[in-house]
Amino acid sequence: MRSLALFALIAALAPRVAHAVPADCSTLPNPIYMEVGDTQLNLMKQLGRALRNNTAKPVTLVFVTNGSCTNIGDFYNQTALSVTWQYIPSSTEDPNWTSSSATLSCVPPGGTHTLDIANSALFIASCANEPAVPDFAQFTNGPIQAYVLAVPKASSAVAITFEQAYFVFGFGPTILASMSGSIAPWLIENELQVRTNTKSTQLTWAANISVDPTKMHGIANSGSPAVVTGLQNSQNPSAAIGILGAEVYDATRATLTELAFRAHGQYFAYWADSNATSRDKKNVRDGHYTVWSPTVWMNKIDPSSHQPVTPDTQYVIDMIAGKEVTPAANFDANVIVANVGLVPDCAMRVTRSFDGGPLSLYKPSESCTCKFESIVDTTSCESCSSGTCATGTCRSGYCEEF
Repeated sequence: MRSLALFALIAALAPRVAHAVPADCSTLPNPIYMEVGDTQLNLMKQLGRALRNNTAKPVTLVFVTNGSCTNIGDFYNQTALSVTWQYIPSSTEDPNWTSSSATLSCVPPGGTHTLDIANSALFIASCANEPAVPDFAQFTNGPIQAYVLAVPKASSAVAITFEQAYFVFGFGPTILASMSGSIAPWLIENELQVRTNTKSTQLTWAANISVDPTKMHGIANSGSPAVVTGLQNSQNPSAAIGILGAEVYDATRATLTELAFRAHGQYFAYWADSNATSRDKKNVRDGHYTVWSPTVWMNKIDPSSHQPVTPDTQYVIDMIAGKEVTPAANFDANVIVANVGLVPDCAMRVTRSFDGGPLSLYKPSESCTCKFESIVDTTSCESCSSGTCATGTCRSGYCEEF
């Protein structure tokens, strides 16, 4: 009896961990209901954990992943989603949880809920047949999302050109063969791993290689994990190729290889990063690598006052966008953004106005290039622990360009 009593006491004092039965979403601290692209899952996990542990303002990101165009439609129409939502536990709730762990589940009262925030990982105009923009929708551009073409490690391919990608995905190996042509080594239709045409990965790549996204050749996967699995389990790895978000690829570098891409009009092919092993997204930031889109974050405002209907939504979005928030958080959101493979606006030096469109020079209000590089790789910037710089501005411990 004494041992049973001791066991009960230990169980009562142990931190609460995930259970098979979904929680009630409304019982979580400050729940914010979100629908985001599956490329943003790593961001949701790491930011969700930090926000649950944010002592100044604990917030729970209650989210579901879907295609960008679906997210936009669900937000514009304020669709009541009947789904099992995901959330991240706090350190108190589950001290052993890590970003590689599974998310927890919850169900809102009544079983459905509309969206507080929606995310698109590309320009909204890229989605066909989108509803008219409602007067309650507020838009904030967030970090930059790069997209890559990946092959299995067993493949000998190292680069691909705009023209090759156009023919491979626009015509497909079967049609090319019937025309007495081929684009080696991508000669098998079922070894092309693509997405469906509501997904940002598909739409962004289609825009950058001048292909109709509804006619992209290959196996149409509903999620990025399926693309990864298709490439990893390929029976013909030399013929396999797939489209992925760069942050998804970053987590699979042990088994996949990114192809350098030569865009239309370029003389050389470039990786998203400065080299095949870096994670600095330098070629994205300076315009050498062209396949990227901004992430767009939407929340509801009162049309008469233009103030957020739920103030905490702006708190979350401003964090993601790299803006200062009040009250200040006990973590640096830019570090999280950088660590999940996204590029904060303050590190970009080029911009564009539509997917696949021309690039132009860009200067953010304050540079964070040095800080960004120090997080994801290494930086050659001068440190400024004393607060002064020979040139530039001392910010976050580095002499930034401005």
